[in-house]
Amino acid sequence: MAFDEKSHFLSLGWCVAGFREDGEAKVTESYEYDLIGVTVHTGTADGGHYYSFIRDIVNPHAYKNNKWYLFNDAEVKPFDSAQLASECFGGEMTTKTYDSVTDKFMDFSFEKTHSAYMLFYKRVDLEEENGKDFNFDVSPDLLEWIWHDNMQFLQDKNIFEHTYFGFMWQLCSSIPSTLPDPKAVSLMTAKLSTSFVLETFIHSKEKPTMLQWIELLTKQFNNSQAACEWFLDRMADDNWWPMQILIKCPNQIVRQMFQRLCIHVIQRLRPVHAHLYLQPGMEDGSDDMDGPVEDIGSRSCVTRFVKTLLSIMEHGVKPHSKHLTEYFAFLYEFAKMGEEESQFLLSLQAISIMVHFYMGTKGPENPQVEVLSEEEGEEEDEEEDILSLAEEKYRPAALEKMIALIALLVEQSRSERHLTLSQSDMAALTGGKGFPFLFQHIRDGINIRQTCNLIFSLCRYNNRLAEHIVSMLFTSIAKLTPEAANPFFKLLTMLMEFAGGPPGMPSFASFILQRIWEVIEYNPSQCLDWLAVQTPRNKLAHSWVLQNMENWVERFLLAHNYPRVRTSAAYLLVSLIPSNSFRQMFRSTRSLHLPTRELPLSPDTTVVLHQVYNLLLGLLGRAKLYVDASVHGTTKLVQYFSFMTYCLISKTEKLMFSGYFMDLWNLFQPKLSEPAIATNHNKQALLSFWYNVCVDCPENVRLVVQNPVVTKNIAFNYILADHDDQEVVLFNRGMLPAYYGILRMCCEQSPAFTRQLASHQNIQWAFKNLTPHASQYPGAVEELFNLMQLFVAQRADMREEELEDVKQFKKTTISCYLRCLDGRSCWTTLISAFRVLLENDEDRLLVVFNRGLILMTESFNTLHMMYHEATACHVTGDLVELLSIFLSVLKATRPYLQRKDVKQALIQWQERIDFAHKLLTLLNSYSPPELRNACLDVLKELVLLSPHDFLHTLVPFLQHNHCTYHHSNIPMSFGPYLPCRENIKLMGAKNNIRPPRPELNMCLLPSMVESSKGKDEVYDRMLLDYFLSYHQFIHLLCRVAINCEKFTDTLVKLSVLIAYEGLPLHLALFPKLWTELCQSQSVLAKTCVKLLCDDPAFSEYIKCILMDERMFLNNNVAYSFLTYFLHKVQVLSGPSCSNLISVLVTNLLSEQSSLQPELAAHRLELSKTSGLLNADLRALVLLLSVQPPQAIDPALCPALQELLGRCRVCVQQRSVLELEAKDHKAKAEDEGATPVKRRRVSSDDDRAGDTAAPPCVASTSSSSILPPCSELRPDHQEALTPTSTSDTETRDSSSLIDPGTEQDPPSPDPAPASSGNLDSSPKEEKMEASSSSSSSSFSSSSSLLQEAFVQGEEPDPPRCVAMGEGPREEGRGEAMMSVSSEEVKEEKETAAKTSSSLAPPLSEDATFPSALGLVGEGSEGCSGHTPQVFPSAGPPPDMLDMLYRTVEATIAIVTKLSVKDPPSS
Repeated sequence: MAFDEKSHFLSLGWCVAGFREDGEAKVTESYEYDLIGVTVHTGTADGGHYYSFIRDIVNPHAYKNNKWYLFNDAEVKPFDSAQLASECFGGEMTTKTYDSVTDKFMDFSFEKTHSAYMLFYKRVDLEEENGKDFNFDVSPDLLEWIWHDNMQFLQDKNIFEHTYFGFMWQLCSSIPSTLPDPKAVSLMTAKLSTSFVLETFIHSKEKPTMLQWIELLTKQFNNSQAACEWFLDRMADDNWWPMQILIKCPNQIVRQMFQRLCIHVIQRLRPVHAHLYLQPGMEDGSDDMDGPVEDIGSRSCVTRFVKTLLSIMEHGVKPHSKHLTEYFAFLYEFAKMGEEESQFLLSLQAISIMVHFYMGTKGPENPQVEVLSEEEGEEEDEEEDILSLAEEKYRPAALEKMIALIALLVEQSRSERHLTLSQSDMAALTGGKGFPFLFQHIRDGINIRQTCNLIFSLCRYNNRLAEHIVSMLFTSIAKLTPEAANPFFKLLTMLMEFAGGPPGMPSFASFILQRIWEVIEYNPSQCLDWLAVQTPRNKLAHSWVLQNMENWVERFLLAHNYPRVRTSAAYLLVSLIPSNSFRQMFRSTRSLHLPTRELPLSPDTTVVLHQVYNLLLGLLGRAKLYVDASVHGTTKLVQYFSFMTYCLISKTEKLMFSGYFMDLWNLFQPKLSEPAIATNHNKQALLSFWYNVCVDCPENVRLVVQNPVVTKNIAFNYILADHDDQEVVLFNRGMLPAYYGILRMCCEQSPAFTRQLASHQNIQWAFKNLTPHASQYPGAVEELFNLMQLFVAQRADMREEELEDVKQFKKTTISCYLRCLDGRSCWTTLISAFRVLLENDEDRLLVVFNRGLILMTESFNTLHMMYHEATACHVTGDLVELLSIFLSVLKATRPYLQRKDVKQALIQWQERIDFAHKLLTLLNSYSPPELRNACLDVLKELVLLSPHDFLHTLVPFLQHNHCTYHHSNIPMSFGPYLPCRENIKLMGAKNNIRPPRPELNMCLLPSMVESSKGKDEVYDRMLLDYFLSYHQFIHLLCRVAINCEKFTDTLVKLSVLIAYEGLPLHLALFPKLWTELCQSQSVLAKTCVKLLCDDPAFSEYIKCILMDERMFLNNNVAYSFLTYFLHKVQVLSGPSCSNLISVLVTNLLSEQSSLQPELAAHRLELSKTSGLLNADLRALVLLLSVQPPQAIDPALCPALQELLGRCRVCVQQRSVLELEAKDHKAKAEDEGATPVKRRRVSSDDDRAGDTAAPPCVASTSSSSILPPCSELRPDHQEALTPTSTSDTETRDSSSLIDPGTEQDPPSPDPAPASSGNLDSSPKEEKMEASSSSSSSSFSSSSSLLQEAFVQGEEPDPPRCVAMGEGPREEGRGEAMMSVSSEEVKEEKETAAKTSSSLAPPLSEDATFPSALGLVGEGSEGCSGHTPQVFPSAGPPPDMLDMLYRTVEATIAIVTKLSVKDPPSS
């Protein structure tokens, strides 16, 4: 199938064919098809566009004229069919593009994006004449040629048969030894084998047995001297074999085989023929080498063969043939055999022959042999006929052996101090103007190493000739192009490297160095590069270049017009430093060089470096001659300053600059700083050097700040901020960091300069025009913000006017940023600037007044969008920093809410609601904890700032979100930050790094909890850390709503849902809140309690506590909550309650024996066992007080009495162990303490005794059993119970309703520490945080407690009761402030620390210090970051103490029920 570009038809000659059923072939038909349409696709495999070229087939005239149209969507236009191929075939296309480096238009090739996708053809109707028979007339000569060609083919086919080859092998290799005249037979066999191999075998395409044939020939020649002589005589008389095999054969292996075979034959004959080589020319004993050449060597077949080969060179082969390598290799190997062979070649004037062959065949007068280059000689290499030595790029590598042979013969002709070459040979080598033979083959790059040896041989004891040859080399370098001069520099390198050697060798190094400056003007770059290579290798060259620096450094490093020359001069300077690492690091750097830090140099190396560096510093004064951009351009000083920067090894080099500072300044200002040049690379290089010379060198910085002229003008520097011009951007990216770095170092040295620079207009311009483009100028922006930090820094000794300047700078800069920044794209600048500038509330209010909240919201919206893209994971840190700035601004705003300007600014911030919603969508397990916490902190501040707006919008959204997850089957996606136990694999969905969409997902369903509370302490802590802040936020919403009288039904439902979700965490935030509401007598509180009790989820919450989370009852807040609400809500039906009581009694009967005295030595086990029993007993007490059963299990009372006894034993055993441990510790301290230390320890013990025994109200029923509080826990530190998590949970909102006054409920006749209650408070409906609200909780809870227990029968066990009134918070806004994140973190750490050592792994809130606590507790539950309200209370009791008191209370209730007098509910 063929496609013709011109006629566009497809020929299908044989594709329509088939077979009949009877097996006869159908008649073959031929058709022609015209191309009538092409569909083209442009683009890639991923996408693109289709269009078509269609031929007009409707109009016959247009069809005949090949009329085409382009159809491209709505565009239809005529199309030139001649362009069809270029438009439809893919591949590459070439265009011209301008290259700024070479200043030329270069060819640029690229892959086409359009190519034909589908072709459409139309079959052409056959005309009648197509079916006629055609007669062709063939000439007789052509028929004859065809006949002979066919005959030759048949003959070759028979000759090159494998069977014929096998027959010849058997014939030649199996000659029987019984034949007569074995020598004659051996000769005949060798002749037959040689003729077959050389004339037939080597011409076959496949030669699998070639090695065996060569071995056979070698063996036959070894056995027959006559065969060797015949072989050489045959080739001496007829040169067909050498010509066809050694020269013309394109197969290198065959040529090498033939060359080695000839050498082997000659070595076989050498012992017999060597003495005949020089006969008859040497028979008379004369040494005349100029005699008749044709008579020499006529007596030996060896020499006759060699003469034949030389004659081929004279008459039959081109010097630029590809296949002369083996030819000259044979002559070279022959010459190396011995002195006879080399003398024979010299007597034949072989040197002249080879030189004339190489030089004299350039003219057309000599006929040449065409050399075949294709396999089997079937095609002729046309390149062989047209190649010429005159071409500059031609390198005849095949002649390398010829140069080696000439060098060998010249050296063999040496006789002591003279060469015995003939006059013709000497003239051929050194004759002619400019040594034409040497020049030509050096230029051709033929075996430069042997050329060097040839020059050495010619110039020994001949200094004059050496000077002339060196002169020729430099003359050639001056005339040739840099590329053509490369072989000459290579030869110069070899001549310079020569050291030692035979005597009489001229000093080529001195000759070369003396002449180098003569040609450096013609080819400066190559000469300098060559010197840079020679300097480290040659001591003479190094010394000479170093001593002549003044003659060439300025000339080539500064003044020369070509950048390549200046770069070469810099490399030459580097090469002068005798350190390999120093040189390598300079050459490997592509951009402006940086100082070579931590590069140890030897003393000698340092001396040379300082010599070079001093010379360069001295040129600073003259450098101003080359800075005029209109004359010298903008790059002449780049390499100069680059190398000086690189020389800054240590502070020594930096201090050497001090004396030249004014030269540098005069160079910079005004000739570099003021001209309006967008990209002045001289300035960039100068500033880079100046910056690096000042780094870690305050002496050089002081040169700037102590010079008033410099400080006045250094800020004036022309900078073009064209952010769309990539060249300008790249230039500024390199120049500006150094410039602003210099200014920064000056500001660090001089406060006066800092104040002067801060008020400069160019600095404000830089802040406005450069810092918004941090991605384009990262280094410069970093230095500018460092400057900004110095501008706003305040010192203790600053005067009032200086402080005012700082204040004014901040005000100006903040206003500038708020005006010019685009929040959607410049969030990085906004964050960096505000992090520096916003230091106090005045600064933050300035942001608020100038629409800064709107600007930051725009930045947040952009980051929020980018955060939810899979490829934009890097903005998390920016989001956290931006939110921290938001938080600081909002906090600073809240105290000034009454000001009109603040209110107006907040009203203008219309995006605040949408902002809050987007913050909520970042609360999920895909966000890292720092981002979630930052969002929650800002949300809390927003709620406190504008409670009405956010309660109205956020509460319904939150309630709907949680209800959706609770009441629907929507699958939840979990991110990588959801807490997970280490022994459980992550879910499959956790592999994602981004949520499917922005969503709020802080719901904790029971199915998500992997282990119940207390089983895995690490997992419990992770879960608490994850959810606590969010629950505190919802808790804050509730308390703010109460203060605002906005505690709606929706918020009630939300609080119940959140409380229910917090049950696995044992969070007591909402139980505490609801308890306080229940205690209040306000209308709002009563309404809220009613809504709460009517919510079905609330009863489910209480039921879940009693059924599944009874360990939560160890938390006093939770226990107190149930004492208030259990009788208000119908939780369990009668049968269910009875069943639960039975289960609890059964558990008690089975578990009470686990409390053994031996556990007193194992604090954790004791606490765990006590917690389990205490939780079940508390649940039992609650159920008995609400719905007592008809009958009590008779085994319950004895079990309780037994458990009470076990508690006494454990308490006593533990007290004994603790006293022993304390005595042992005190004894050890006394033994190792000094007298002063002993006195201090003693006083501490006394002080501890004072505080460990607070006044207690003793119980008559247990005074003889339970020791006082001080005796229970004599060691204050060891008596600490775990810090309650609920304490941490409530502190963030403790100032709203309950300021933290959490204490035991009063005894039956309590004496309140302060009068008044919630009802008598003048702000009872607002539920303000005050001491009265705290103290009133005791009176309200006392009556409930008395109803829950048997009245008057069993008073409470001894407990420490003390009350104090915390400081009242003034102002509504201040009262609603939550505790800081640092406080929460510290409390979490305290809780973790204590729980890991003392607490049972049951509940984080085991001994929560509640305002409604039912057991004794001390001041530790109230300590921390809230005000101390129990200053004299003792240490709180642990789980064992709580269990003891709970058992007593349970015994009282069970005893009452047993006498048929159940308590009233």
